Amino acid sequence: MKEKKIKFIFTGGGSGGHVSPALAVAAELKKTLPEAEITYIGVKNKAEAHMVPKAGIPLKFVKSAPLPQGKSPVSLLKFAMTMFFGLSKAALLLLKIRPIAVFATGGFVSAPTVFAAWILRKATFGLFKTKIMIHESNTDLGKMNKAAAKAADKVAVSFSETIRHLPKNKGFFSGYPVRSSIALEERAAARKELEIPDDAFVIFAFGGSQGSRTINRVLANSAKKLLEDPNTWIINGAGKPFGKVYEYHGFNDVSEILEKQNLGDAKKRYILRDFIDNMGLYYAASDLLVIRAGAGSIVEVCRQGKPSLIIPISNIGNDHQIGNARFIERAGAAAVIYERTDPLNGIDIAFADAGEFCETVSRLRESKLKLEEMSEAAKNIFPGNPAEIIVKNLLYLCRLGEKPAEIKGTEFVNDRVLGLNSTSLEKFLQKTKNGAEKPLEADEVKLIKNKIDMLFSSHNPVIKARACRSSGILGYAEVIPLIIKYASNKNSAPFLSRDAFVALKQLTLVCETGRREDLFNAIVSGLENPYYETRFSAEKCIPAFAGHFGISENERGKFMDLLFKNMTDHCFEVRVEAILAAAQISTDTGNLLKHFSKLYFDAVWKVRMAILQAFEILIKRGVLDKSAAAAEIDRILITSNGYTTEYELKKEYNSLIELISQEKKS
Repeated sequence: MKEKKIKFIFTGGGSGGHVSPALAVAAELKKTLPEAEITYIGVKNKAEAHMVPKAGIPLKFVKSAPLPQGKSPVSLLKFAMTMFFGLSKAALLLLKIRPIAVFATGGFVSAPTVFAAWILRKATFGLFKTKIMIHESNTDLGKMNKAAAKAADKVAVSFSETIRHLPKNKGFFSGYPVRSSIALEERAAARKELEIPDDAFVIFAFGGSQGSRTINRVLANSAKKLLEDPNTWIINGAGKPFGKVYEYHGFNDVSEILEKQNLGDAKKRYILRDFIDNMGLYYAASDLLVIRAGAGSIVEVCRQGKPSLIIPISNIGNDHQIGNARFIERAGAAAVIYERTDPLNGIDIAFADAGEFCETVSRLRESKLKLEEMSEAAKNIFPGNPAEIIVKNLLYLCRLGEKPAEIKGTEFVNDRVLGLNSTSLEKFLQKTKNGAEKPLEADEVKLIKNKIDMLFSSHNPVIKARACRSSGILGYAEVIPLIIKYASNKNSAPFLSRDAFVALKQLTLVCETGRREDLFNAIVSGLENPYYETRFSAEKCIPAFAGHFGISENERGKFMDLLFKNMTDHCFEVRVEAILAAAQISTDTGNLLKHFSKLYFDAVWKVRMAILQAFEILIKRGVLDKSAAAAEIDRILITSNGYTTEYELKKEYNSLIELISQEKKS
């Protein structure tokens, strides 16, 4: 009698990071349950189209697309139509195959199959009984898996801490499944096949199946410097795009950069590849890996026992790659270089600094002991067999095996600064400044500066404005020229110029003397800005400027002329700050009192309050005679139309009278 097949559907893709764990689990499933029949569902022209057939698994295609970033009706309609056709095709495949379970590894490729299975279960009132299990590679759930977790029966996770983000009793720790096809090969045999000397120092860099622009460019731009050492070799898996339409072609990009490097004879020590199939061969030949921080890459490299230099992708959801990288770094198995942008020079595409890269590689190259310690640490980070754990849980879910024992993964240390968006970053910095959070450590400051640079590189002026405010709270002096530019430019969005001055009020205290003239001109420009909030924010900078740099008579004269003008402004906040700023820098009290007197009966009580506060400042500065002050304040209207719990204007008046009385006694 013919043995009955037990059918499974696997899905997940778009990138090798989603396909590799699926193939690892599929291989383990076939090993454990030989009668299993596996069908893979993916999307054309993606990583699965290249990788799945090589694994000998039947592959079917459906339509799918990532959720559009904007809210364009056309984009949303196109997305909805794509998903409709994808769900329809996936549902037909599910009804035809009738799998006992669907196993998904995420990415938008998984969506049609997972949700079609869930819809069929609901629509048939339980007659369609296919189980759903998904695997999350990273510490934080991806967009697709976050939605799919609600539909899934079980969720396998690479990091224990992810379980707390899942519905109760759905998550279990498995680790990240690594391709069994990547066997540990002999170093000597690998080098012989690649024609690399036994005693060479070999750097192997790759950034996934489609390549990493950051890794490719920092490596290619550093090649001349690194290859000055005749014992150094570089292997660069630059990647290649899937399909005819692509955003980046790694192999071509690196080839063009290398042509400009004039490497001469050293070029033979730079091995350039597009897509690498036999990763085990290249792992075995290498001494140092340069990688991204996707869960697949770091687990695979650690299981190979290789030290690594990690360049995590910055500015993506929840900073999960940075979290992954710091996890490996803390374990002692990796060094980390962070991507950055350079808004001061208009570089908005993230990059890794070539100087920092060369210095880090050179330091590791010169310390054989350090590399050995990193290698040992790498071997101990991810014990166990994740694919086996997933298969046991999958079979138990399908009532084909016993309940597996629960396994706990390595504890993951949460970083305070990871996952902070532009709004939460500002709030966090304010808490550290106020003492509600413990002081920042040096590596946290570095990460935050990178985040702020990324915010400045946004094309959204609201995000840039938040970057200004965060810079001011942090005291990020390096971006002062950029913030001065936003403050001075009358074409800047109004709230951007306003927040530039909010930042400059704080950054003036760390501003170098060489920026004095630029800062002065920016404040002058701000005092005349059409936007009222920019005007009063610029006025607040004047006392900080005078206190930090001192003030020349020419500067004082220019400021005072504009402040007198702003004392007649239609906006009462502008009048208030003009009064207070003038009191801080004026030396001609006669002229100052003449302008103040025009506001003694101002309709807004806060303006009259500001005049009383200005008198207090002038008395304490010693530039206003106490008798003159006493005579002036009795001319000020102290009635208030403010709905406050205290009569603030009267309170300020009494406080000033007491100060004058003390002055007279003394």
